[in-house]
Amino acid sequence: MTSTRNVHVTCPACHAQGDFTVYKSINTKESPALKAKVRDGSLFQFVCPQCGMKTTVDYPFLYHQPEDHYMINYGKLEDGAKALEMLRGKGVALKDWATEMEKTTRPYVLRAVDDRLAFREKLFIFDAGLDDRLVEIYKFMVCYQYAAAGKAQGGEHAYFYTDSKGHHRIQLVRGKETLGLADFPRKIYNQIHVEYAKKLGDIRKAEPVVDEAWAKKFLMAQGQV
Repeated sequence: MTSTRNVHVTCPACHAQGDFTVYKSINTKESPALKAKVRDGSLFQFVCPQCGMKTTVDYPFLYHQPEDHYMINYGKLEDGAKALEMLRGKGVALKDWATEMEKTTRPYVLRAVDDRLAFREKLFIFDAGLDDRLVEIYKFMVCYQYAAAGKAQGGEHAYFYTDSKGHHRIQLVRGKETLGLADFPRKIYNQIHVEYAKKLGDIRKAEPVVDEAWAKKFLMAQGQV
């Protein structure tokens, strides 16, 4: 279910206060209009009633897209991972969500992220019908090759996204600086799938935290790093 609470937010520009709705949980089947607002970021944007300045409000929440059978917990990784593992076992802590899951025989993909860009990226990946584990492996390879070429200075990260024309792309960044953009190579993605699919197993049984560190750990276990 979609759950909210109202809070007071102080404008960083004029210091006026205004009411803001915080979503503790978001269910896109129950509240379909929120699906687009999550993706364009407007759901997390406070508009000052006094001066009109727009400010992004960062807070933890559980995103639930039942029509596609996945949930993403945004917040502290440890807390999110524990909550999702309890949910996977239909624990009492999230019994409302467990009840929803019991209505279907199709297991959920459960993920935990602690970065807003990573959350947005998961949406792009799942919207595209891709396996985020394969995408993370490819992204790690991109950063690894960048470092091998002697270009790395530390702090480089690759992100998957879908542009305004619907094309899947990879963005290499360092902090707020964009180092490069490239089309996402579906052919290489498919090759990664062929090579690692059996070792990875069912995506719905994967651990909740699937990120760059996960990809490095997986590839090291395969003797690839």
